[in-house]
Amino acid sequence: MIWQTAQIIQQTANTVTIIFDTQGEPFYYKPGQFIQLTLTINGMPVTRSYSLSAVPGGHPAITIKRVPGGVMSNYILDHASQIRQWQVAGPHGSFTPTAATYQARHVVLLAGGSGITPLYTIACSLLEEAPDTHITIIYASRSTDEIIFSKELDACQERYPQRLYVFHALSAAAEVNTTSHLKGRLSKLVTRKLIQQAVTSPLDQAHYFICGPEGLMTMHQEMLTALQVPTDNIFMEWFAPGATDNNAALPGEEQEVLLHFFEQTNLLDVDAGQTILQAALDDRIPLPYSCRGGTCGICSAKLTSGKVTMRQNYALRPSDIANGMILLCQSYPLTADVTVVVGE
Repeated sequence: MIWQTAQIIQQTANTVTIIFDTQGEPFYYKPGQFIQLTLTINGMPVTRSYSLSAVPGGHPAITIKRVPGGVMSNYILDHASQIRQWQVAGPHGSFTPTAATYQARHVVLLAGGSGITPLYTIACSLLEEAPDTHITIIYASRSTDEIIFSKELDACQERYPQRLYVFHALSAAAEVNTTSHLKGRLSKLVTRKLIQQAVTSPLDQAHYFICGPEGLMTMHQEMLTALQVPTDNIFMEWFAPGATDNNAALPGEEQEVLLHFFEQTNLLDVDAGQTILQAALDDRIPLPYSCRGGTCGICSAKLTSGKVTMRQNYALRPSDIANGMILLCQSYPLTADVTVVVGE
């Protein structure tokens, strides 16, 4: 898909929202999903994934924060007004409210930095479509100047004062003068107290959506586990988790893998220490993928026979794994009878 720019909104000094013109083509997506952008930068195609930050039904949009050393984010922040066309693929992702979420009495959104982007659309959708659901947002930023969607969140609170509660934790703020703005970094204790203050229903019955820096997400996950919140009620979107070092656990033998990709069937020779995705790409099989880090879920496939080991998984939920889903970018075949299906 080729989109054009409809509007550019400066959210903070280092964050912009790009509102797209889809050229009349309908684009359907769910709150919390993301798209892939491909731009030519210094003569080379660069592809990155960005969460959609507008409520479905209107013009799609993304909100991008400048990242030190980030090739795409810095290019867009510096040249947004000059970019005429955007190459887009998607939507992708399963970080979306379920039918049970829309029936929940309370939904808690735990954000850090640019992690607010998918959570903002989820909050707006729940406010519009789930009139009996209360929503609490706990959002960690450095200062008030760096709060993304500050005006939009204030407007939502004014519109839904009985259903939406927003708490800001400001790690670098000199002073705070409201009860909804807290000075300092979030901790498990502070987050738990805020949740207990806002959520009147049993904590283990609420739904929790988490997105932000890895350390913050891990802390929130551990806190919710200690509160005995069921894993089915915890939803996480990892932008860039840290790498793991478990090469010793990788299989040491070459294996053959039978790959069904739509109407094609291919027999892959997967070298020792090689992922199924890399073996397929080496054979020029155009499998869909993006992050290669186990976060986006675009390379998910169904394992119909055999055994594999997944090095990392930040995209599939326990129910997905129970149904045989794997991430090809993280999967190494352990047996000679591995069969996977892509695009079923």
